[in-house]
Amino acid sequence: MKLRSLSTFALTFLLAATAFAQPSRTPPVDSPIVHANRTVTFSFRAPDAQKVELSGQFLKGNEPMQKDQAGVWSITVGPIEPNLYPYNFVVDGLRVADPANQDVFPNERFKSSLVEIPGEKPALHAVQNVPHGELTYVFYESKTLKRTRPLIVYTPPGYRAGTDKYPVLYLVSGTTDTEETWFRAGRANFIVDNLIAQKKAVPMIIVMPYGNMMMGTPRPDTPQAADMYRAFGDELLAHIIPYVEANYRTVADREHRAIAGFSRGGGQSLFTAFNNPDKFAWIGSYAAYLTPEVCEKHFPHLFAKPDETNARFKLLWVGVGKSDFLYERAVAFNGFLAEKKIKHVELITDGGHTWMNARHYLAETAQLFFKK
Repeated sequence: MKLRSLSTFALTFLLAATAFAQPSRTPPVDSPIVHANRTVTFSFRAPDAQKVELSGQFLKGNEPMQKDQAGVWSITVGPIEPNLYPYNFVVDGLRVADPANQDVFPNERFKSSLVEIPGEKPALHAVQNVPHGELTYVFYESKTLKRTRPLIVYTPPGYRAGTDKYPVLYLVSGTTDTEETWFRAGRANFIVDNLIAQKKAVPMIIVMPYGNMMMGTPRPDTPQAADMYRAFGDELLAHIIPYVEANYRTVADREHRAIAGFSRGGGQSLFTAFNNPDKFAWIGSYAAYLTPEVCEKHFPHLFAKPDETNARFKLLWVGVGKSDFLYERAVAFNGFLAEKKIKHVELITDGGHTWMNARHYLAETAQLFFKK
């Protein structure tokens, strides 16, 4: 009986000592917290930091955060206009993503966090109670680049259970973006889900390739940019399109292929379509352009016979923001097209070189693609 009591005491002591020896877990930080009045509280645990600031596309400049006794830095800002924004913390001069937030902006370099500010009505890029398509992460072999390359493919609602064939939009991201950026920051799948549900867009497959051709990114106003654009077009025609058309139910003709992109992806889209008018009938350029020198050197046939060119392209769409650093060049490109009598649609918006505008431009063009 005494032995049993001693064993119980020893076990209890051992459990207590073990628990005492375990480091206590700090409570998790909840960030960001979006309030009903569209103010947002951001928090970051850094007890040893000397200075922490909030940086975001919804701010004019960095805002200092305040530290509490637990070492958690916090700030409440706003109200903020409804939209989806990138943000990050600056900790003693070093940019840091929000570790409490799983929504990340994909990029080859720094990966910021994302915060969505809802409005009174759901935004077109927001998740709504509608049928949703599927996103598939796939890989294909690129003999051109001698490596395995990623693709993300969106198939519309009903694809899996059906037998229909669909048109395809090849949607290209910008400089330093990855194949994931158009769905994580661009919300392309939700935009098209919602437009299809509203009967404003034709059900379509969207293919999101990785636009980095592993040969640098020359400035778009240089002749070298055309070489990079051509490399992307060669990759698309030799490997990506054949892979998609072999593995998905597509309508495999030019009238059912569109190509569009943001920033570098817009330049790649313009060059690829102009260089292959037998492959694409629909073009979207989001905050991008081609120089007159590139157009006249590589596509003289398109501008020599504008009537034939206008008959071939069902849509040539060019959009840019007034505060975009590419604004003047993009407007000059519009002027060049007008001078050459090439029909096109222009959209000049407020805002800069942001994914807020890229989402807007996709929403506009998705309602036009593949309609007679």
